[in-house]
Amino acid sequence: MIPSQTAELLSFAAAFDRRTIGEADVLAWQTVLADIDFNAARQAVTAHYATETRWIMPADIRQAVRRHRSATADSIHGPGLPAEIPDADPDDVPAYLAAVREQRTRAADGQQLRRRPIAELVAGIGRPMPDGRGGEPSPVRRAGPLGRECPACAAPIGRPCRTGRDRERAPHEARITATLRESA
Repeated sequence: MIPSQTAELLSFAAAFDRRTIGEADVLAWQTVLADIDFNAARQAVTAHYATETRWIMPADIRQAVRRHRSATADSIHGPGLPAEIPDADPDDVPAYLAAVREQRTRAADGQQLRRRPIAELVAGIGRPMPDGRGGEPSPVRRAGPLGRECPACAAPIGRPCRTGRDRERAPHEARITATLRESA
């Protein structure tokens, strides 16, 4: 909030309680409310005088705005509300957390959440994952015998070994041995 908005806010409060306002009042309130949004502060003044008869103080405005932002941010994923998927890779933890924080800040500020079309959300399904070394994409590696292709039946990475009748079976001994050699 800028000083002119602080003066306007004090004038708005004076309409309710008939206080006198001077430059010192505006300066004092400005130092306490500088980081508060003007519209949120004005709503806090309105809500205060809807239920209270005592004069409003800057602390009352800060508390009301904090409570409103907290309630709005907490209900972003509440019952009956669709979850917004953050625009970040969940494997990149710092970026994902920053996207979640930004999403909750927008919700607390009362901004409309961005609804992403289904086509955009599922566009990445089936694409190979990068190998993490800057090279060509490769299949996702898994721990254990399924983390490599089977030399006996040629079962691909992540898929179980097959019998001669194309039924699933426990990993072949050759696949287990190759995995143990690779990890040693």
